[in-house]
Amino acid sequence: MFAPVYKKELKTQLRLFLPFLIAQMSSTAMSTVDTIMAGLAGTIDLSGVAIACSFYWPAYMFLAGVAYGVAPTVSHLLATKNIRFMQQSLFNAMVIITILGFITAVILSLSHLVFRFVPSDPMMIEVATNYLYFVSIALPATAIYNGYISYAEGLSITKPALYLGLLQLVLDIPLNYIFIFGKFGMPALGGAGCGLTSGLINIFTCICLVIYIVKSKNIGQYRVHKNVRILDKEIIKQFLKLAMPLGISRTVEVAGFSLAAVILSPFGPTVVASHSITLNVSSLIYMIPLCLGLTATIRTASAMGIKNWDKAVVVCKVIMTLNMACLIVYLSVILLLKDKIAALYSNDPKVLAVTSFLMVLNCIYMLPDSIQCVLGGILQGFKDSKIILINTVLSFWCIGLPLGYVLSWGIIGERLEASGIWIGFICALTFSAIFFTSRTFYILKYRKAPKLLLLNYELDKKKALDQSHTDSE
Repeated sequence: MFAPVYKKELKTQLRLFLPFLIAQMSSTAMSTVDTIMAGLAGTIDLSGVAIACSFYWPAYMFLAGVAYGVAPTVSHLLATKNIRFMQQSLFNAMVIITILGFITAVILSLSHLVFRFVPSDPMMIEVATNYLYFVSIALPATAIYNGYISYAEGLSITKPALYLGLLQLVLDIPLNYIFIFGKFGMPALGGAGCGLTSGLINIFTCICLVIYIVKSKNIGQYRVHKNVRILDKEIIKQFLKLAMPLGISRTVEVAGFSLAAVILSPFGPTVVASHSITLNVSSLIYMIPLCLGLTATIRTASAMGIKNWDKAVVVCKVIMTLNMACLIVYLSVILLLKDKIAALYSNDPKVLAVTSFLMVLNCIYMLPDSIQCVLGGILQGFKDSKIILINTVLSFWCIGLPLGYVLSWGIIGERLEASGIWIGFICALTFSAIFFTSRTFYILKYRKAPKLLLLNYELDKKKALDQSHTDSE
């Protein structure tokens, strides 16, 4: 009886998930390309890029997190068929995203002033400073790009993210080659050339995306017209309530991983290298539950737009089953090939020995990580963003990092070094998975819509009435 419902939902989710995954993999591959090509320019350039990225990625993830608030907003209103209100919401959201992009760009461009208080190689700092200048200039365009990508995804239009993600990757290598090494009459910028490349690519793809939004027949009726370009305090307030916790939680999470690397740095290059290799493998695999979570957000928001709780239950069951199927596959691959995977990164026997054990811990880590990531996407679809922020702070900063520090340095018991950090993260994500599972179960069992979702329903009714009065006049 219910099999066709689940089959149809599975097809819909796969249609969304696969393009998301390819786009995210392309983005991750760009970071890998930048690291490799900066390393070819020299150790100083590689180190300068690494330092700059420790500032850039928290800023980027904040803006990306805020932009993620657009997708559930659009999916929710698309289901209600209140197109005018959806257009108004998009316009107001994009104004906020653009303003935050400029503010974040100014802050990031000044972040190099911190280097004055840290004794470091001046050449390395010069590379980092120039890199930050280049990416800062493009940050408003990056914010707009993420906002419009989230808009298209909220409409279940996945081609822009797929094609532009691949385009970014294709452009990355030749432009890096030109600006890092000074080809075709360009000055050799070294590692800072990676920043210029990223900035130019982000601006170019933003322009391409805006042209697509303006010209695409697929978007057509959903496009923002002149008569809806009005700032609305209520819409802005509700969008900020949804999006700001998402942006902050992304930044908090990234900052947590950055601090973990700082905690391990005194243990020497072998430990740091082993941790970095394991984290890189984990980051690549993380793209799978991340994209499943994004799929869950869109499908859940669509169900709740029409208050279809039964559909929301189907969405959750299908996405969690899909997550478990993917989890079994990639965990099996890592466990069977962990030594060969590690050998791709290093030929140092000591590094390989430590990495091999960390890979096992990484597999344990991935189980709660995938669950909490997908459930977080479901809760994002319920617009339960405040709970997501609370959970992120509790799990990473109150459990994971303190416990990881204690275990890695042997404050209680044996000094576990890198293993201690990973055990701390496992405990953090286990807490997060239990927290999100309990929250999702509570919402679905008792059909208790989060407060922000209830406020959205009230605003939906108000805007629908306003529109009906306008049409009657």
